[in-house]
Amino acid sequence: MNRFYLFALIVCLHLSFASIAGTLTGKVTDTKGEALPFATVFIQNTPNGTTANADGEYQLSLPAGEYKVTCQYMGFAAVTFTVNFTGNETVKHNFSLQDQSLQMKDVVVKANAEDPAYNIIRKTIKRRKFHLDQVRSFQTSVYVKGVFRLRGLPDEFMGEKVDKSEMGSDTSGKGVMYLCEEDVDYYSKGDKDRTVVKAVHESGDPNGLGIARIPPVVTFYENNVNIISGMNPRGFISPVSDNAIYYYKFKYEGEYQENGYTIDKIRVIPRRKYEPLFTGVIYIAEEDWAIQSLDLMVTQTSNLEFLDTLNVEQTHRLLKKDTWVVQSQVLYPTIKMLGFDITGYFVGVYSKQKVNEPMPDTIFRKRIESSYEANANKKDTSYWVSRPVPLQEDEQKDFRVKDSIYKVHSDPKYIDSMRRKGNKFAPVSSLLNGYTYSGKKYSNVYTTNGLLTNLVNYNSVEGLNVAPKLTWMHRLDTGETLITKAAVRYGFSNQHLNGIASVFYTHGNRKWIGRSWSLGVEGGKYVFQFNPNSTLVPIENTFTTLVQGYNFMKIYERWNGALYFKRNYGNGFSFDVKLDYERRSPLENTTSYSFANKPEITPNTPAPLAGAMPWAQNDAAIVRVGFSYRPGYKYIQYPDYKMPMPGNYPTFRLVYEKGIPNILNSVSDFDKWRFSVEDELGLKLFGQLNYKLAAGGFLNNKYVSLPDMMHLGDNQLILAAPYTNSFQLAKYYRYSNTEQIYGEAHLDYHLKGLLTNKIPLLRQAKWYLVTGGNAFFANTNNYYAEAFAGLENLGFRAYRILRVDFVYSWDSYNQNTYGIRVGIDPTSIFKISFGDRNETW
Repeated sequence: MNRFYLFALIVCLHLSFASIAGTLTGKVTDTKGEALPFATVFIQNTPNGTTANADGEYQLSLPAGEYKVTCQYMGFAAVTFTVNFTGNETVKHNFSLQDQSLQMKDVVVKANAEDPAYNIIRKTIKRRKFHLDQVRSFQTSVYVKGVFRLRGLPDEFMGEKVDKSEMGSDTSGKGVMYLCEEDVDYYSKGDKDRTVVKAVHESGDPNGLGIARIPPVVTFYENNVNIISGMNPRGFISPVSDNAIYYYKFKYEGEYQENGYTIDKIRVIPRRKYEPLFTGVIYIAEEDWAIQSLDLMVTQTSNLEFLDTLNVEQTHRLLKKDTWVVQSQVLYPTIKMLGFDITGYFVGVYSKQKVNEPMPDTIFRKRIESSYEANANKKDTSYWVSRPVPLQEDEQKDFRVKDSIYKVHSDPKYIDSMRRKGNKFAPVSSLLNGYTYSGKKYSNVYTTNGLLTNLVNYNSVEGLNVAPKLTWMHRLDTGETLITKAAVRYGFSNQHLNGIASVFYTHGNRKWIGRSWSLGVEGGKYVFQFNPNSTLVPIENTFTTLVQGYNFMKIYERWNGALYFKRNYGNGFSFDVKLDYERRSPLENTTSYSFANKPEITPNTPAPLAGAMPWAQNDAAIVRVGFSYRPGYKYIQYPDYKMPMPGNYPTFRLVYEKGIPNILNSVSDFDKWRFSVEDELGLKLFGQLNYKLAAGGFLNNKYVSLPDMMHLGDNQLILAAPYTNSFQLAKYYRYSNTEQIYGEAHLDYHLKGLLTNKIPLLRQAKWYLVTGGNAFFANTNNYYAEAFAGLENLGFRAYRILRVDFVYSWDSYNQNTYGIRVGIDPTSIFKISFGDRNETW
């Protein structure tokens, strides 16, 4: 027993001494004393290491023991020294690295001889699949720091004066704009990956959560490289991809010896501009034919979007035979846009790497893609003392200053002053877009509409009409919301006054964002279009009626009483139910006034349907049930809640409507259904394909009133209708029907620079080809199809929001037509909208 206690005591003492960490610190420079930013410092024969900061300063915590410490930097000879720690002392050691002396291979020089680089690259390409597939599972600890710095600011932006201090800059427009650091563990196995955030420290927000999914390791062994999502939908072609020789020129610049390997320096040169290609240098370790390090860049001439340049630096190290792992990665983005000049970096320091070693199956449970440990964003300053990458002087200052600013901004008096500032009435903006007023603590928000959101319009039925709307949103302390809407509408020509209101109560799950249920009621009398899915908004009809003399919008009045229920499970599945009782009343034209010389004002009943369907005042009791499902959802588990992330699968929708006769004089008697599937497919180098396929029809059509028919998303305006939901040249109501079954298809193919990058003027302008088609088929007497081709990304810099298409159509009426459509990019940060196409009143 005494021996056991003695053994236990020895073990405890050993563990105690082993847990005492010493600190190795210093600076990495070249022989001239210039700092080498983000140089790699690691312990030989272990997976431990760190990266210097942008000033070349590094620090590394080590338990007691003797270590061989190596410092390396691309283009410089690695240096190794031995250090011995006996306790928690601090050892300072500065590295001075010499330029790497490159030797040239002994080759026989012949006229037109191939550069030796090509043979090296071919051998690396042959091993590409081996290096890609050999890592079946990977786990590592990562320290991540992201910084954005301002190099210049405009005095004004969007008509508002820019507060430079709020942006983190000095009077010259320079300073730290964003700063965040994280300590995470990362796991991957097959197509699954998981990030566990152990600690996060965001400047200016003590409760900040940073980046849930850290910048991924850019894998150049993939044929198609995706650096940052959204920077180029086509991706970029790797210099060691299977077809790299066709895209790149390579130049051998020499070799050197390191740790028993011959390291070749290869210059990477794109063969053509305006292709998704890198430029820079790559270092290859012979025999393993593996990437040892690289310094590659993409620019605007590489089809880079949003950013001006993006530089990738990586250092790899040999973990075990034939197995090279990333040691550090630095991304350098730069952007100049709208007067803002921003540069930055995201550095990742990888340590404790494990390849193809067992990991718990629970790591990938419940489809959690990223999670935070409890109190991950509550760590005190002592936690960050041993950060692998020391803070620079301005970064230390930024944490101090912005933490002080946060305290000021968190003061209820400051919050209330900003609320009052936001409530300031701006006559022009309020007239055009409406006015929003926020009450104390933003618990009550009131919104009105403006001229661009259908406050005043004109049509041939009502003449000039005024339709003010008021929305009141009340937030409860428990997280629920109550939204009340009310609208009044008066037509000066037909002298009809209408009013309608709705109340919606939404209960959201605070622990699961997106998981909610809503209950609503609606009632009143208002004006509606026959086509509930019409792409035509009132302000557009006002223009066509007054200026062109075409009254495209066809409307009717209805008394309405409805109950709504919607349930969203936050996992890609949702359903909704609507119980509706309506009294529909026909309306007639009361005016033909127009500025046009020869206006063509047509009757209010759609001409293609006049006499074909019963249309008189009628009552309708209708039940509508809709289901929507998108598989493959994953989740981010934040400290206090879970956030769903859409999967890479299509969205499936099923809608069923039942007209129920003999209830409160209801005459409607039909069963209508529609099933659709839609998705946006990334095709890498071949661009992106957006599609929507649908089928539907009437199982029973004993009594179908005009508003209940199947209507296309038709369009006769030069302004394009929503691309994968509509038909660009289809005449209004011509193809409406009550057929038993129909099919519908929409294809929208974005080439994202493919082909146009071969045409000189188009590639400089960065205009991209887009093409596709829309089709509808009910029977041989009722079908419609159209094909289109055009250019998108029209504009300049951040204002690339326009798209122009030439459209050609053919149909069952043998009336082939063609036309031009001008559209707005729905993904643009600049939104131009004339009313809400999805708003029913």
